Amino acid sequence: MGKRGGKERLTITMRQDILASLDRFIDGDTIRNRSHGIEYIVGRYLGAGISTCVILAAGKSDQTTKPLLRIHNRPVIAYTIELLRQANITNIIMVISAGRHDLKKYLGDGSQWKVNITYVEDDANAGSAHSLSLAKPHIRNTFLLLYGDILTEIDLQELARFHREQDHIMLTLAVTACTNPSLYGVTELQGNRVYRIIEKPSSYNKSNLVFSGIAVCEPAVFEHLDNVMNKYLARDVFPDLAHRGQIAGYPFSNKWFDVSHKEEYDRATTEWITG
Repeated sequence: MGKRGGKERLTITMRQDILASLDRFIDGDTIRNRSHGIEYIVGRYLGAGISTCVILAAGKSDQTTKPLLRIHNRPVIAYTIELLRQANITNIIMVISAGRHDLKKYLGDGSQWKVNITYVEDDANAGSAHSLSLAKPHIRNTFLLLYGDILTEIDLQELARFHREQDHIMLTLAVTACTNPSLYGVTELQGNRVYRIIEKPSSYNKSNLVFSGIAVCEPAVFEHLDNVMNKYLARDVFPDLAHRGQIAGYPFSNKWFDVSHKEEYDRATTEWITG
């Protein structure tokens, strides 16, 4: 599994004043040279290069539908759909609990956001690995994975670019620093590779980077989702793939809240700023 979207040499001409403006973007880090600058700007305009997102939004019947929790009088899922739309990710596969149609009632077919939403019902609620496996018939290419109870300002275009630049990986996990990592899947990185994931450790001080519930995945990930009843991605699937060297880690520092935890939801209500 090599790099995605291989490079092709292109010769162009450009006005000198535009080149001068381009040169001001070059910082040797985010933008390395003119070629990288042009690629970066065109990529920002055209989108993330990924058109499909799987949102895992199934939950137990006795639980509140977390994506519909409101921040500043808007459901979390509304902010998520807008984030996807800004990155030109317009094909959404929404995995929901069977018989619970509150999300479907609110979102409809997605046309009000200029996206297309396909609903997949999970009648077992048997863990995130099982939920993701149900989306397989709808996936042909590289896709974005999002947990439905996440509120974030992550740059999805940069995440997708980072993923395309990695060699021989199956997925890229977006990871972020957290003050209470024991609530999440703690990740350890060596360079750009995730080499260890520990789900909800009772005590751990080697890393405060956690899996954010956001990932870019290759379709090959479904080959590892057989017999996954009552299994979870961060606990049962991702640790094995990390051990095989199949996972990259993308650290980000944008705002991120997991509203499934009350303290995180309360923090989001005060720290989330709408545009």
